[in-house]
Amino acid sequence: MRLLVTGGAGFIGSHFIGSFLSENPDAEAVNVDSLTYASIFKPDFERQFGRRYSFLRADIIDSEKMAAACRDADLVINFAAETHVDNSIATRCASQGQTSLALPPS
Repeated sequence: MRLLVTGGAGFIGSHFIGSFLSENPDAEAVNVDSLTYASIFKPDFERQFGRRYSFLRADIIDSEKMAAACRDADLVINFAAETHVDNSIATRCASQGQTSLALPPS
């Protein structure tokens, strides 16, 4: 199984990736994150999980990058978020990001 996790450098996303790959030795995970102030990027995942883990620095509002990233994924899990609701609204992350994950680029 090839899993794509958005927001994988955040607290919840990074713990999910570590647990998922530890419990599923045949699985792969692609971590997509824009590495904002809320990130706690764990570069040791590359050492710990080798080729089963990869990182793509991208914002979920970039529909072209997200379409390309999702192309080979069996499952997409979205943890991408801002740390405060007002930050999500101010940056349009919530609405634009969800649309980018749901719709292919036109």
